[in-house]
Amino acid sequence: MSKNVYILREHKETGELHLFLADKTDDYECRSQQKSICGRVDIEEDSRTIFACQPEDRARIQCAKIGRTICTTCVSHLYVDEV
Repeated sequence: MSKNVYILREHKETGELHLFLADKTDDYECRSQQKSICGRVDIEEDSRTIFACQPEDRARIQCAKIGRTICTTCVSHLYVDEV
């Protein structure tokens, strides 16, 4: 069974940080979606990983520490209550 986790990547050209939703595999690896949560950045674009495979609660804490350079659309996903 897969469990949703998050990957945060910095787009090298703009310096903006974007979150990617990923599935944690049974092998303790992460399989990212192709596009960031906001849909503006592709996982294969020139970027570097800030953190990977973080569950929602840890991703929320780390993003709060980083601050304003994170895409607001991406980070808002961490605060949405699922029905």
